[in-house]
Amino acid sequence: MGDPMTPGVRIRLADRDDVSKLREFEGRFYIGNLSESERSDGFISVWHSAEWFTSAVDCGGVHVAESDGDQIGGFIAVVPPPESADPDTPPVVRAMIELAQRVEMNGTPIAAQRYALRGPVCIGPELRGRGVYAAFNAVTLQAYRHRYDVGVLFVSTENPRSLHTATSKLGAHDLAMFEADGKHFHFLAFEFP
Repeated sequence: MGDPMTPGVRIRLADRDDVSKLREFEGRFYIGNLSESERSDGFISVWHSAEWFTSAVDCGGVHVAESDGDQIGGFIAVVPPPESADPDTPPVVRAMIELAQRVEMNGTPIAAQRYALRGPVCIGPELRGRGVYAAFNAVTLQAYRHRYDVGVLFVSTENPRSLHTATSKLGAHDLAMFEADGKHFHFLAFEFP
């Protein structure tokens, strides 16, 4: 069934049968797989492993957008922060977890609150401009509001399109800049209503 906000598109929780398709879909938008010109439409900074996707799906943290005969056209992840000591945690995520210890939202360090990592968010060109980002926001804010108080995300300084989308459509606040693996990122946070 279609979402009333996005005719012809269905938003649903991902399941284990989606893991390989999600990883393949994310890979299409990974910065290392895109030309300079393709990056202007936004990109993914971390290409997650099948194990990461399986864990995210198992905790109920991935929603997909489907259209055209159940083809995945986008996804969003909202997951609890991993243990920072996990060697498989990407450096950018480890840096973000460390920042959450110091950066405050509403006068309290983010790590002292119930917080989630939001992202990646990936929407294919066939679904862009059809309200999928707004639908993802509505679905995930509703789904996780009893589990989390704050969501955090990172956006590469080389990705102004995604930064604009996160601040203008999600209402995320740009709270800090940081470096990981020689690259620079924005650290953003938003509240679950």
